[in-house]
Amino acid sequence: MEEIENELFYQRLKKRDDDAFDYLITAYSKLLWAVGARSGVHNNMDLEEIISDVFLRFWQHPEKFNPEKGSLKTYLCIMTKSMTRNKWQKVQKFKQEPLTEINEDAQQLISDELDEKEAWQELYNLILTFDEPTRQLLFWRIFCDLSPLEIAERTKLTSKEIDNYLYRGRKKLRHLVNENSFFREVENR
Repeated sequence: MEEIENELFYQRLKKRDDDAFDYLITAYSKLLWAVGARSGVHNNMDLEEIISDVFLRFWQHPEKFNPEKGSLKTYLCIMTKSMTRNKWQKVQKFKQEPLTEINEDAQQLISDELDEKEAWQELYNLILTFDEPTRQLLFWRIFCDLSPLEIAERTKLTSKEIDNYLYRGRKKLRHLVNENSFFREVENR
């Protein structure tokens, strides 16, 4: 068995020698598995993922290991313990969110969607009260998201005329929306 803790082996790892990494994985997998299991992860799939991530990170950045600070064995064990702790914290963070908060968030999201649908429906109903061509131009501009140039291509109106109709229509629409929201507030009191 080759000596892992020597300078020649470090150089092979830094050059990303496949045989050296295979040897490293074979030599330290069981140790890292034990470190991960002792650090609190008991799910085999999670342990396997963590150990794979440790070796992958070392493969991607072998230059981060400094042999003067400690042995490769210690470096990999510390990395495993750190990644295990990070994984555990993520799991705990996910578990700590109470179901009532999730339910409240979902209800708020549904409420917001309903409010938005009601607002669009109200806007649509208000546009239907307009005379032609303003009704059609506002519909194309607001609901179809067409530009004034695209609307001009569909109609026999100039771009300037369309801009004028849209300006006056939006002004009237803004007034109607404000008026309707005022009446709703009075009704809800």
